Amino acid sequence: MNEWIAIGALALVGLLIPLSMMAVSYLLRPSVPETSKRATYESGEVPTGGTRIRFNIQYYMVALLFLVFDIETVLLFPWAVVYRAALDSPDISLVSALGPMLLFVAILLVGLAWAWRNGAVEWTRAARRRTDYDRRPIDHE
Repeated sequence: MNEWIAIGALALVGLLIPLSMMAVSYLLRPSVPETSKRATYESGEVPTGGTRIRFNIQYYMVALLFLVFDIETVLLFPWAVVYRAALDSPDISLVSALGPMLLFVAILLVGLAWAWRNGAVEWTRAARRRTDYDRRPIDHE
């Protein structure tokens, strides 16, 4: 049997199963129109305030930094296994085996220093010096 036929059959089954499950659930589900189903949050809680609220960007910054350094860890472990095997080979020098990973870690450290300098890892901002612009009265209209 040709491998492409097996791949095509697997792709067809992978498409047909979810589509058939959605079709069956669409045909069997009860249709009870309610206004609460159109609410922003259908959790039984009455929404208060607007739906557009401001989230602290620090959560996203910490999540992005976590992903970057998590990926670094995922790349370091297999490299360490290959590095040990590369040291036993007479054809590979220490610089060619260690150099790319040191460059990778150096680039990540520069990125971490940049993020740290810009305050991406701080949960609260330090109080900045007040200027004359900050001391002006605020118009409450």
